[in-house]
Amino acid sequence: MMKRFFLTCGILIILIAKVESAPSSFYFISAIDRFSDEYRFEGLSSIFIEDDELYVVDNGGNNIYIFELDGTPVFRFGKEKGVSSPIDIFVSNNYIYMSGEGKNYIEIFNIRGEKVGSIEPPYEGFTPGKMAVMDGVGFLVVDRNSLKICVFDKDGKYQFNFGGRNLFKSIGGIAAKSGKIYVSVMSADPVVRIFDTKGEYLAGFGHIGEGEQNFSMPSGIKVDDDGMIWVVDAFKHRVTGFNDEGKRLSGFGIYGNSRENLYYPLGIDFKGENFYVVEKGRGRVSMFKKVE
Repeated sequence: MMKRFFLTCGILIILIAKVESAPSSFYFISAIDRFSDEYRFEGLSSIFIEDDELYVVDNGGNNIYIFELDGTPVFRFGKEKGVSSPIDIFVSNNYIYMSGEGKNYIEIFNIRGEKVGSIEPPYEGFTPGKMAVMDGVGFLVVDRNSLKICVFDKDGKYQFNFGGRNLFKSIGGIAAKSGKIYVSVMSADPVVRIFDTKGEYLAGFGHIGEGEQNFSMPSGIKVDDDGMIWVVDAFKHRVTGFNDEGKRLSGFGIYGNSRENLYYPLGIDFKGENFYVVEKGRGRVSMFKKVE
């Protein structure tokens, strides 16, 4: 009897361990491919979630679109407000910060899409691209020309920069979370690089190469509230979640023609269990739900 009891307990422990270590699964909800019949997406570049709203950057159409998280259109502004070839945005204190092609400064808009100011270039040759918010501290801007990561405080004052072409070679995406800065590099190892807020290197993982375990074109990166690092791979048509040590914990996406398949994804953001992915190949934002 005692032997059977311990055997049963052992089986239960094994089963519980398997359940706890099982990766999350994802299922496709729907996709957004237009604001309206008049305003269809023409060339998406990035997305950003603030509170319960999804901001969509349409580089090709010169528009910024705002949706509710279920895909309901809310507001748009574009060329009539001076938007031209936008690259990336973030929202802070009800202001929209935008980088754009051909501009050496960051534009600031209010929630009505009216331009209210700008952040001037910190040095000659500054070419702002991808951006990321450091909660309560400030924000980061990738200089597309030099591949330096420029650090600004929460008032938009330039602090310092780190990196450069000798370090990064190329940058796919940038994120910040809990006192760490995360950079995805498209053409050199390690693919994911982690820094502190002073720009000091902490760790890295991932390789460019053939095989399922490697990356092909890491185009975007974001970190969730649990510290999981989500990396978007455009050429492998997938999104993968890792811990700081580079262990794969979860993921979704596969190339195909079905609506639930990914086709050249570029970026990601999330709110709770809902994940939003920019797909360059289909010109849409796909919505997935994570199920534990």
